[in-house]
Amino acid sequence: MPIVKVLDGNHAAAEAMRQINPDVVAAYPITPTSYIMEAFSVMVNNGAVETEFVTVESEHAAMSACIGACAAGGRVMTATASQGLAFMHEALFNASGMRLPIVLINGNRALGAPLSIHCDHSDCMAERDTGFLQLHAKDAQEMYDLLFQAFRIAEDESVRTPIMICMDAFQVTHTHQKVTIEDDEAVQKFIGKPILKNPLLDIENPVSYGGATRPDFYHEARRSQLEGILNAFAVIPAVGEEFGKAFGRDYSSFGEMYELEDAEYAVVVLGSTFGAVKKVIDERREKGEKVGALRLRTFRPFPGAFVRECLDGKKGVAVMDRTSPVGAEGGPLFMEVRSALYDLESRPRIFPFVYGLGSRETSPANIHDIFEVLISGVSEKREIFPEESFWVNLRG
Repeated sequence: MPIVKVLDGNHAAAEAMRQINPDVVAAYPITPTSYIMEAFSVMVNNGAVETEFVTVESEHAAMSACIGACAAGGRVMTATASQGLAFMHEALFNASGMRLPIVLINGNRALGAPLSIHCDHSDCMAERDTGFLQLHAKDAQEMYDLLFQAFRIAEDESVRTPIMICMDAFQVTHTHQKVTIEDDEAVQKFIGKPILKNPLLDIENPVSYGGATRPDFYHEARRSQLEGILNAFAVIPAVGEEFGKAFGRDYSSFGEMYELEDAEYAVVVLGSTFGAVKKVIDERREKGEKVGALRLRTFRPFPGAFVRECLDGKKGVAVMDRTSPVGAEGGPLFMEVRSALYDLESRPRIFPFVYGLGSRETSPANIHDIFEVLISGVSEKREIFPEESFWVNLRG
């Protein structure tokens, strides 16, 4: 029977890993996800899982070990954050290029310099084009739930692509809440046995991984990789719907809509900030304003059709990026949303906002300010650099 525990996102992830019982976990722990590996290593030591736990000398080595173990035919996981994810950068391309269904947990944390252990999305956004699928959890319960779905998605015959499950540093990794822990047998039934494809250890059918290629095949290899990512458009909601039928929490959509149906103005956001946005929407709805929000759970592949369906006909859309645009015309989420809406006949005005870098406080008052700019369509703070995003709660 399911039981309810009070867990933070890290320990919810560790509980999910125990129930998954992966063949190999390779890791070099880093704040804020260190507690995942600390908790899981205790489970390994106590015999709660049969996992081969590999402690390596760096995050690059961790992903490299995962690549080798997955190519050999294993079900494989790791966890990292921030500089650790950046250190994996080269190996991430190899994992996706070889179509290896590795599951990576990332605790969204700022990149230095200056050094920060706190939350923003600069790490995962820096890796958005490495070929990993990317899903964002809003809380510990979603972190737990998405890890079971991750293997079903990544190992699907039509996808065969590694996947990154992200949760906000400290706001999710270290914040405790009630988490429903499902029955072990029910979880195992849902995730099923690993789906092997061309394992290196199948000596009767020898294969090789990571070989060199020439211009006559590289182009096609990249197109084949893209097909796996595009096929995830069908697999992600299908797995989410099946999860809902099994456990009562539906994930059949690419995101979560709040008061969007009749909204004239909407905010688009990723991750844990959605809760604060909903509170502000409730307050403004009480005053008669037609406002709503869209939280995207799926960022890669980017669900453009879903975004168009949700935002078509709105007067204005504010996109909240928790990463610096560094010279681009808005952050990564803003550019994706604007691109998705570009061809609409009734395209809304779209405003870019940068917020919460290094866990800078984003209060309900700040979110009210976002709606003020969105509804009025003006701000005196863009006089010098008209192409720049609005920076939320910026001192000076």
